[in-house]
Amino acid sequence: MNEIEEKKKQVIGLYGEMRLSMELHELGWQVHRAYIDEGIDFTITKYYCTKCKKYSNQYVKYSTRNSKKVKCVTNLCEHCRKNELVVISRYLQIKTSEGIETKVKNVRKFSFHPKIRYDMGNEVFYVWIAIFNDTKEKKCHFYILNTKDVEKFDNIKLDTYQITDNQKTELPIRIDGVVLKKGNPNTGYDYTYFNNKFYNNFAAFEIELVRKTQ
Repeated sequence: MNEIEEKKKQVIGLYGEMRLSMELHELGWQVHRAYIDEGIDFTITKYYCTKCKKYSNQYVKYSTRNSKKVKCVTNLCEHCRKNELVVISRYLQIKTSEGIETKVKNVRKFSFHPKIRYDMGNEVFYVWIAIFNDTKEKKCHFYILNTKDVEKFDNIKLDTYQITDNQKTELPIRIDGVVLKKGNPNTGYDYTYFNNKFYNNFAAFEIELVRKTQ
């Protein structure tokens, strides 16, 4: 890879991370980016009330001081205004790809190759971002997997698997985000998971939360 291609790859990666951070912010997550990337790109956090069993903003208390209205941000739940909030954290590895053109219109081939290839628990996720860069408005598609889901598609036995310097699975994706590879559900390698389970699955960051705090 020459220097120009490497720079372009870095720009695409930063763009994907920026779009992801905007989506997370809209969903109420605070996004923290590592200064030194050692596998985890983002740490995201939210406040949670164990009494109300739901996410909450910090309760803002208003009072009057010297005839002026002032506010104080507390660490109390804004719903019950009594319980101390806890901080829920999730850890994300992010990979962005713009794919390569195919002979089929509006279909590109993308490489799925995470660096975290083992189950790291319910708090660690792999976010794969597919970007269609040749449209008037760049289209970003987010596929969100817990690390235990990655190993389903990181297997040398798959017909999509490529033995390269970073081992990857190549998947065709339509411009609307649909992964066209179907796989074989009987063997456990059902690529429709990318459409039915992983696509824009931001709720996955919250699935284990209520179960743990009850």
